[in-house]
Amino acid sequence: MIHRKPFHTAVFLGSLVLVLLLAGCSGGNQAPTAAADPLVDFSPAVSATGVVKPTRWASLSFLGGGLVREVLIERGDQVSEGQVLARLGNVDQVRASLTATQLELISAQQAYDALIENADVMTAQAQLALANARDALDDAEYNWRVQQQGYRASSDTIDGAEANLVLANEEVDRAQQAYDHASGEASRALALSNLVAAKKQRDSIQRNLNWYLGSPTDIDQAIQDAKLAQAQAQLAAAEREYAKVENGPDAEALGLAEARLENAQAAVRAAESALADTELKAEFAGIVSEVYVRAGEFVGPGQPIALLADLSELIVETTDLNEIDVARIVLGDAVDITFDALPDLVLPGTITYIASKADVGTGVNYVVEVQPDEPFPQGVRWGMTAYIEAVPTE
Repeated sequence: MIHRKPFHTAVFLGSLVLVLLLAGCSGGNQAPTAAADPLVDFSPAVSATGVVKPTRWASLSFLGGGLVREVLIERGDQVSEGQVLARLGNVDQVRASLTATQLELISAQQAYDALIENADVMTAQAQLALANARDALDDAEYNWRVQQQGYRASSDTIDGAEANLVLANEEVDRAQQAYDHASGEASRALALSNLVAAKKQRDSIQRNLNWYLGSPTDIDQAIQDAKLAQAQAQLAAAEREYAKVENGPDAEALGLAEARLENAQAAVRAAESALADTELKAEFAGIVSEVYVRAGEFVGPGQPIALLADLSELIVETTDLNEIDVARIVLGDAVDITFDALPDLVLPGTITYIASKADVGTGVNYVVEVQPDEPFPQGVRWGMTAYIEAVPTE
């Protein structure tokens, strides 16, 4: 590495020569006098090579890949923040996806609103269903109970049926006697009709009495048991449904509606972001330093498209400041900045950043940033070699 001769070092050497010449001109017989040793107060300058860089620059790229439809910039263009620099070709497909997600969002919002607005109606419906289920269970329990032996009829009903059976038997006997003594075809036909009617009446009363006193068959009992269990299950279900909406919308249904709505909102945001990603925009105002692609090329996610820099504020970043020298400087130290390309230019500056970790590369070097005390003149450009020289603060 070759450095330019430090300005402070040249001044020191000239002073040292002058001191030695003055000492040689003194009388040899005079007693030696105390003289200030220039080495005592000497503090060698810290010098390093650096490169001119903008304080803000970025390599811009698309988040997603695709075919480049338009490149709207060229190298050297001045662009403003938010300006579109390039577009991908899949914009129509992404817009269609956005429309689909917006439709789902509308549907999800309507379902959620309906659930909230119809809460009272759903509560009333659940309450009515609960009342009907209770009535149905009462009917099933009654039907089951009256089918059991000993519960089919009251004692008065049974007594009445037995009395009616006695009377019916007597009526059958009278009808039988009348038929037996009837003569003539018409008389016998009438007597037979009366006998048949009397027997039907007696048999009906007998069947009723038998049912009052009897018990259900296995099939009938199974049917009644099933009907009762069904009514009980329907009542339990109605109670559960009413409990869900008694104090407002069903919590589970509300949770699903909210989750659907949130998912739809997230999908819309993602689709909007995907649509925005089809356009590459300038993150800040600056100069387009490089353009890496052309229209019609396919690019991958993260592939550099353009290099954008804000050249209104430049700094010097060191490239070879060693560990010995970095230990001798602090933030705020003043420096002189010079350039190979501009040999007559010397600018004052200030150390604004000192790396806490050595830079990766050859040797143990630390990155230091120097801010000029006044803007660089027009001739200073990004990438130029610069030199800094600082007298460390003691």
